[in-house]
Amino acid sequence: GTLQMYKSCTYSQYLALKQERAKAAVTEYERNAEKAAKLQAFVDRFGASATKASAAQSRVKQLEKMQAQGLLEAPPQDVTEERFKPKLVLPDPPKSIGETLLALSGDAMVGYRDDNNTPSNSNPVIPLISNVNLEIRRGMKILVRGPNGAGKTTLLETLRGTLPLLQGERIENPSLRLGVFTQDLAQELDTSRRAVDLVTAHARGGLDGDIQISDQQARTVLGGLGLTGDKALRKVGELSGGEKARVALAMFALKPSNLYLLDEVSNHLDMECVEALSESLSNWGNDAGSLVVISHDKSFCEQVGFTHVLTLMEGGTLKLEQRNTCDSDWDASTTTLQRSMSTSSPSSSSSENDSDSGQDDAQVLMDPALRKRAYNAPKRISKIERLVEQKEEKIATIDEEMLANGSDVGKLVDLSKEKEALEAEVLELMEEWEELETLMAQMEDATAVSR
Repeated sequence: GTLQMYKSCTYSQYLALKQERAKAAVTEYERNAEKAAKLQAFVDRFGASATKASAAQSRVKQLEKMQAQGLLEAPPQDVTEERFKPKLVLPDPPKSIGETLLALSGDAMVGYRDDNNTPSNSNPVIPLISNVNLEIRRGMKILVRGPNGAGKTTLLETLRGTLPLLQGERIENPSLRLGVFTQDLAQELDTSRRAVDLVTAHARGGLDGDIQISDQQARTVLGGLGLTGDKALRKVGELSGGEKARVALAMFALKPSNLYLLDEVSNHLDMECVEALSESLSNWGNDAGSLVVISHDKSFCEQVGFTHVLTLMEGGTLKLEQRNTCDSDWDASTTTLQRSMSTSSPSSSSSENDSDSGQDDAQVLMDPALRKRAYNAPKRISKIERLVEQKEEKIATIDEEMLANGSDVGKLVDLSKEKEALEAEVLELMEEWEELETLMAQMEDATAVSR
């Protein structure tokens, strides 16, 4: 249990203060979760890159520190107010002809093609996974696991059809209806449009759209996710990050699919929506629908209940097992980064994300301002590290002051504003750090090619 002190206040003041503390606790938890998601996204993106290993390792340490301090633990139930529980009902999967919904066959090869092929770079193909013969049949719920940078997201993009195979064949069932939810989906929404309009446009669009979907149906789904009243009518740019994620989830949920591809969906959804989604997925599909999921969220995966685990093995091969998740799947979850870095070398450590930046390398080399910024980047990064540490120390001090002034609502509001400003500054510094790391990597790549 948790002991809360309420000094010198009437019962009505106690109720008001309890509600204020509950909101503050939830807000802080969501802010910490958002920060952790950004750190994890950086690790996922750059963990296997030799040029960014130091920065990725630093973020792993920050995540471990946040976990050790309990900053990623949801506020206790007796501290928080009773909150709205989102409801999500996924439509039944459309019936398909035959058992196999999607397949990669012919010893397929998953990876990228290097569009910047030069005489000094004689191999235009960047393979990540080889000898793939994978059938996704009706009723399969597959969890994809493996070290960061091994190609999990690349595999999902290939299954989706947005990234062509380097070798082999991708075969769709004629009745395939794909539903895709990626960790960046909420950030890709058109911020100038109303939430309800985005949901209806998505539900009505495409060959598998339903033009009969009404605004009221869209608002019902949005309302079930907590976007009630005028929130459904607001422009997406006016919504918070968590609310944007709920809009994306409503778009995902309103169009029937028989195969869902999910990439780290819990990164940008709050805990209530993650629970609603996992509960809905656990009861969805039966023998007609299938899932392919990438996730580091143990509780989410256990709630969904998988039938198969697909592991990306060392050497770039796949291993499909017919089983649910087990405790060993989560052992040393933060060591996958170290393992992937220890087995990589400068010549073989390029991840799928690094290959995308090749087209900008020449621009970095030719632009004097970018060259100067890349040259000064190590010094600036050292300064950013010091600034982040100083501001986090100030945030910790404010946390102590907030506990000491628990009954002074006015003081708590002022401290909360000061803390939010500091956390915003830390976030900006972290984003600048990421930009500098990317710039340094591009400069190194461009210099290597020019030689």
